[in-house]
Amino acid sequence: MRIQNIQSHNSFRNTSEQRQKPEFIDKLMGVVQNQRDVNDCVAVPRGIFKAYLWIMGGFGLIGIGGALPQKMGKTKSALIIAGNICNMISAFFFAKPFAFKGVSPTVDMKEMNK
Repeated sequence: MRIQNIQSHNSFRNTSEQRQKPEFIDKLMGVVQNQRDVNDCVAVPRGIFKAYLWIMGGFGLIGIGGALPQKMGKTKSALIIAGNICNMISAFFFAKPFAFKGVSPTVDMKEMNK
């Protein structure tokens, strides 16, 4: 049997010497060939973004209203009506660029007729 020496001084590691554990995004960026794909963002017009928010809220209210029991009839119908109103507002935000600015918001009508 072999007896080992006991060290009498404390051996604490400095925090700067310890390696940081890589995060998930760092592991992902190491594997991806084109790193711009990880941090890519798409520019969405503000009106379309508002429409998505309104439609998600509307369908959320309709879903909550549909999940309520029949005993809560007034609350159920109020939530469904509010959800339908939100969906109508989202339809307005989706159609606004096309209805009030012509066929397409980015193409001039004179350029289309050439």
